[in-house]
Amino acid sequence: MKSKILNLSSVAPAALFAVLGSQVWAGSFDDAPVLDILGDGLVFVDVDEGILDPGLKGVTGTINADYSNTTSPSGIDNCLMANNPLFVCTSPSGSGKRIKTWLTGRSGMDMVLSTQATGGITEYFYYGKTSNLSGARIESLIVQFGTGSGDSFVAMDTSDPAAAALFDSDFISKFNLPDGLFGDGGQESTGIGFLDDQTARMTINLSDPATLEALNLANATYQSFFGDAILDDTMIPDAYFWDASGTPLESDEPIPVAWYNVSTGQWQYGNMGVAVPSDPTIITLDVRLQELAISLGVDVADLDYASGVIPPDIALLMEQNGLFEVLPLEDLRNLNLNFIIDLGDVDGNQVTIRLVPTFAPIVTLATSEYQFLTAAHLDAAANVPYLDLGNSGLYQSTIAALLGMSDIDRADALESIGFSFLPAYSSLGFEFARSQGMAFGDEIPSSAAEGEVVSRSADAATWSLGQNLNGMVSLQGGQASYGTSANNIGYDIVQGSFSAGVESRLNENHSFGLLIGGFKGTATAYSDRGEIDATGWSLAAFGKKAFENGGRLKGIIGYQSLSYDSSRLVLGQTAVGNTSGSQFFAAVDGDYMFQRGKFAFGPMASVEYYDLSVEAFDETGAGAWNLSVGEQTGSLLLGSVGIRGEYNLPNASSDLSLEGSLAYTVASRSESYVETGFVGLPGASIPVNGFEDSWFDLDLGVAMDMSSAGGPKTQLMAGYHGSFSENYESHGLQVSMNMAF
Repeated sequence: MKSKILNLSSVAPAALFAVLGSQVWAGSFDDAPVLDILGDGLVFVDVDEGILDPGLKGVTGTINADYSNTTSPSGIDNCLMANNPLFVCTSPSGSGKRIKTWLTGRSGMDMVLSTQATGGITEYFYYGKTSNLSGARIESLIVQFGTGSGDSFVAMDTSDPAAAALFDSDFISKFNLPDGLFGDGGQESTGIGFLDDQTARMTINLSDPATLEALNLANATYQSFFGDAILDDTMIPDAYFWDASGTPLESDEPIPVAWYNVSTGQWQYGNMGVAVPSDPTIITLDVRLQELAISLGVDVADLDYASGVIPPDIALLMEQNGLFEVLPLEDLRNLNLNFIIDLGDVDGNQVTIRLVPTFAPIVTLATSEYQFLTAAHLDAAANVPYLDLGNSGLYQSTIAALLGMSDIDRADALESIGFSFLPAYSSLGFEFARSQGMAFGDEIPSSAAEGEVVSRSADAATWSLGQNLNGMVSLQGGQASYGTSANNIGYDIVQGSFSAGVESRLNENHSFGLLIGGFKGTATAYSDRGEIDATGWSLAAFGKKAFENGGRLKGIIGYQSLSYDSSRLVLGQTAVGNTSGSQFFAAVDGDYMFQRGKFAFGPMASVEYYDLSVEAFDETGAGAWNLSVGEQTGSLLLGSVGIRGEYNLPNASSDLSLEGSLAYTVASRSESYVETGFVGLPGASIPVNGFEDSWFDLDLGVAMDMSSAGGPKTQLMAGYHGSFSENYESHGLQVSMNMAF
């Protein structure tokens, strides 16, 4: 039996005996009721604030309680609250009792809680706070009781209240933004909300006893700046927070001073206090302004607080002063949830509390995560006043046009508003670097004194520069196709590269060399979305080792510098961008060859690693549709196993050798997110799908001795490389010449 918190004075002796003897509660939640948290959400755990895993607990102080409260939780000793062992339901306001849920996606979340059923109904106050991290503005929030979860969720049967979990219809449920922003100041001890002295509250619609819908967020100040929906975490403004430690101000956390209004490009003061507080313990506005001026080393008049706008020189002082920090005004994404649950004997002894956000129609119609986030960003730019840079009318008319399109046309147009082919940046770098890894042969070159051709590899041409120093060159061209994924459009790449270098033969079993390379290529997105042109150069070091038993090993490590120029077609306009990137790459390749006359064959294996970083950039040329694209980073790991063969053709008019290999390759690059948004506005993290794939690599090559009598020994070489899978295909050719003097 789990321990309980009892209010013994409120329980009659006979009832207490019955309860303790049977070790059950009447229609009650368990102390540790969390069975599961499912869906697009979580219950936040914050050990620093005393909130322990799993973030939620049940407290039962009075059995079969039926509270008469209609507006306040005062005196209610049964509750669902944050799992802080130091507090119970009747602990002081502001002690951290609220269950912190995060809505992290479009589908909402289920909290499955265990109960005890004994033939009674017990009321519980729900202390909640939910944060919008869904990616989109939340226009309304539905809270529903049921059983099961996910696709198995069944709404609560409301026909028998004694066997159900229902909302107490006598209590006036309240869903509101925290009082520290709107209202009487909440726990900020200022006597006034930072943004307004009136509560910002949603209208509650109890459509049935088990379903509550909160909608129409109402507050004139809120609507004038932020619209009529709950902002997502990516949409909230920055604010200056002041560490007032050591001053008379009563605050155990930094105090908000001002917030940044994107539409005006200004820092605006929030309400810092009241002149005549109703609570005598609250410090007056004039004292607060005096302390602020002292912290900045200015006079109160210099603050110009009455204007509502921070003067530029004061903003600069805040920027330079360590007591001030710019942080997101997080409470704008938070919604306090206050309601009472009538808990009866639920079948199965468990209850599911489901939180489901609803969004604007253009967001709801999205069919992928990428479309959802792009639509959400467009919706915010159209409907959040403080984000309006003069383009909201255009965005609103575009949304109206999108809603009038067919599903296919709307999806295509919506995707074009974002940068749907971002993976092409890393793919271009990968294709370039991989060609570098193929630009040197497998064999350790022979000494020039031995008078032999130094390499028969179709990957490169090599010529002797001295007894132990040899040169090599490789010219390659190729084409690759990357298929469309859930969140990104596919694209074709055409590229060419040139590599040249020197190789030192340390001894008959070891060599070392350096390579330089140049590259140029273009990625063209499907559906006429645009293209990316890339150029670059690389520097790499490589080494080879031969084993007397027939094994060979080679490796390369290098650095690549890249330059990108993009053109993106969006709603009849062209947005252009340019940026640079860098890539580290490394590869190790080994084989074990069995010699059978002129034929050699054996197993092979390789590992390749690529780590790319692309700098952030802003587009130009498309007006309101230009995007700011954040830094892109990611790594790709490849592993291959296969078989390799080499054959010297006998009885030919000239020496001719063939080689080939077939390998199975597995690639792994995890999904990443790149912050992307209209220039000048906060961006959203757009998904860039990973490269989780496998394919077959085929290599074929031929080398021909073209030496003339009395001249240098010359070898002409050509090779083909191909990769084949459902979502990735590439073909490459290279030619080279080998000379030994």
